[in-house]
Amino acid sequence: MVKADVLVAGGGPAGVLSALTAAKLSDQKLKVILVDAKPYSEIGNKVCGDAINMAPVTFLEEKLGIEKPHGDEIADLIEHLIFKTEKASFPIQGDGFVLNRHPYGQRLLTTAEKYGVEVRSDTRVVKALITDGVVTGAVVKNKKINETYEIRARITIDCTGRNFQIRKSFPKELFPNLEKHMEKRDVAASYREIIRLKGEDHPYRKEIYLLYHDEIPEPGYFWIFTKGEKRLNVGIGWFLDTKVDKGMKECYREVLHKYYPEGSYIVEHHGGGQVPTRYPMTNAVAPGFMTVGDAAFHVNPLSAEGHGPALTAGYYAGKAAVAAITANDVTETQLWQYNIDVMNHFGLSHTKIQLFTAALRTVKVKGLEFLLKRKILTKQQFIDLHAGKKLTALEILKISIRAFPRYGILWNIYKIAKGARIFEELFTGYPQSPEGYPAWQSRFETTMNQIRAI
Repeated sequence: MVKADVLVAGGGPAGVLSALTAAKLSDQKLKVILVDAKPYSEIGNKVCGDAINMAPVTFLEEKLGIEKPHGDEIADLIEHLIFKTEKASFPIQGDGFVLNRHPYGQRLLTTAEKYGVEVRSDTRVVKALITDGVVTGAVVKNKKINETYEIRARITIDCTGRNFQIRKSFPKELFPNLEKHMEKRDVAASYREIIRLKGEDHPYRKEIYLLYHDEIPEPGYFWIFTKGEKRLNVGIGWFLDTKVDKGMKECYREVLHKYYPEGSYIVEHHGGGQVPTRYPMTNAVAPGFMTVGDAAFHVNPLSAEGHGPALTAGYYAGKAAVAAITANDVTETQLWQYNIDVMNHFGLSHTKIQLFTAALRTVKVKGLEFLLKRKILTKQQFIDLHAGKKLTALEILKISIRAFPRYGILWNIYKIAKGARIFEELFTGYPQSPEGYPAWQSRFETTMNQIRAI
């Protein structure tokens, strides 16, 4: 048996930042262990998550002094996110980076070690350890030497991604405030390739395109974004509950070859996976336990960008762990500040984006194309609705005129705006302790289910 103050499971961005923060903010006084199933040299290497906007890396620089991505960590810069159908497009300003994930992840890992984090690679989590209703660590297995052992910890942080290995091992009757499953409609399957063009450079420098095509099961999309000169990240994804007539790779090739014919590129890397695309868990703590990143649904529901939210939430989890151990109190009440921080930072915005994603499921590609081509919404109105702001009566009248005769689309616009305002009010009253959570969560779920059903 091994003892630690903080055990972090998973060496992705959520896990590394949780461990790094706990070590640094405690002035290296806490024993922090990070376990990951990959070999040490592969930690930080991941199929997806190349794009990240400027806000989270600026946040980490301010809070922890971690330098923004630089040098060979950057494949290209990003200035625009563009929604596009075959006949219309809609750009949104958004500064950020396209990362080379591996060197960036390795820098974060070595920085964590510099602050005293002990990294145990080739080590996967088997199940949680629970003592008297408190999570007290995990059973882990070193794959290299085939050794299974316990790591006992005062705080355990689950950053094991979409499979949430620790949380799903909890007995059903324990921790009633904590979600323990994920619905198919909230998970997207994806496949992506990094390709190098044989001919001229591509026209996508500094841009990310989300492309909606008739060939792709709705509301899935194809993406293209720059990976630097003559290199592209291209992929496809749709929700697990989508009915499909053809395989994902077959559909991917069909769309890709509209842009780059077979033989015009070389595939440098390929892979697939699943990612949660839903609003965040509204409670991600239990006694002695927190969960972060994909494991806590910390992913933008529309773009599926989870790297930035994982880094941000990792900071909050590490900070909460230090506060709990310093207070010698690992109760749900003590750890609740982690929930409050995440909900205040991106919980509401991701919930609003969930409404927009649900609306896309309803209007489908033809409706989106109609909305963009006819300019039913101005760029600013689009951004305002996304943010849950109220449109004026004159704006609604003008939208109605442009939307004629497709008033179903207008209805969906109205529901996005109304739903966003409802959730804004709800999040203003997010409970400051676990006692108020069940009643709040009941109102949240009722509202979300009603809007998603419509």
